[in-house]
Amino acid sequence: MKTPQRLFQIVFLLSFGAGALLGCHGGETDDRAAAEQIVETALAPREVRLVMPEIRDENPGVQLVGEIRAFDTVTMSSEIAGKVDKVFAEVGDRVAAGTALAEVDRETYMIYLQQAEANLAAADADQALAGKELERKRDLRSDETISQAALDQAMAGHDLATAHVAAANAALRLARRNYDRSVVRAPAAGAITQRHVVAGQWAEVGVGLFELAIGNKIKVSARVPAAWAPKLAGLEQFTFSIGVADTTRTARVYSMQPVVEEASRSFEIVGTAVNDGSMKPGMFANLTFESPTVERSVWLPASAVATSDLPQVLMVENDAVSFRTVQIGRRV
Repeated sequence: MKTPQRLFQIVFLLSFGAGALLGCHGGETDDRAAAEQIVETALAPREVRLVMPEIRDENPGVQLVGEIRAFDTVTMSSEIAGKVDKVFAEVGDRVAAGTALAEVDRETYMIYLQQAEANLAAADADQALAGKELERKRDLRSDETISQAALDQAMAGHDLATAHVAAANAALRLARRNYDRSVVRAPAAGAITQRHVVAGQWAEVGVGLFELAIGNKIKVSARVPAAWAPKLAGLEQFTFSIGVADTTRTARVYSMQPVVEEASRSFEIVGTAVNDGSMKPGMFANLTFESPTVERSVWLPASAVATSDLPQVLMVENDAVSFRTVQIGRRV
């Protein structure tokens, strides 16, 4: 146990036992002798042991319980409305970017795509016919066989056919896009953490179907008492473990909450670490934060500190014994 005091000698006194005087009945010599022995034992001087405190230069630290979180989580939803035909993913599945997770009314959107392709083909044919008609009218006009109005009409018909082709092309691109959107795909590699969809239900645009934890990193976080804010300024990394038998792991500081919450008088520190597969979001973790600044502290045996009221020690100074109140720090 450390106390932030200057070097001093600590007197560790064994507590006096409370003696009890036994009443003696007249003429009972044995009872009187026993009572006198108890009183003599209670009043006998006790052994005193002097303890020299140990001075250490160290980085103050605090141990807290925190939790494991997913590094980033994305909610995946359908970009089109329709009945869910198939579901391919389950909670816990690890998926690559682009993996198909579900199909939404894919057959209907295939029909829309085929219809758009047919409309484009018809528009292309109309444009080709209008082009031939325009060329024929230009030849006739050069011979002054037809009027300028007839040529203008042919040119307008060709322009209209060209516009129909452009519209059909746009409709085809939209149909292809909707057909592609009829498959819900993973936007990045990660693990499925939640599934909110089953085959046969109706999917609305923007309504979450899956939760995906992205990447192979995790976040480790804990709320730290406000008193530690000055000591942990400039902190770059900390250690943590999962369970009693787990090895010590290192996390790099990802963020440090800039304000102290008024209700809890604490602030949050979040770190990141690579997930080897053994850590899952929601797990508890034991975190140890050590101050980057070295401080000098005084260490004493726990038995040398009286903690019945305020933490105190008996100190010998200039051949005098006195109580001194101390501040208790870390225990090891």
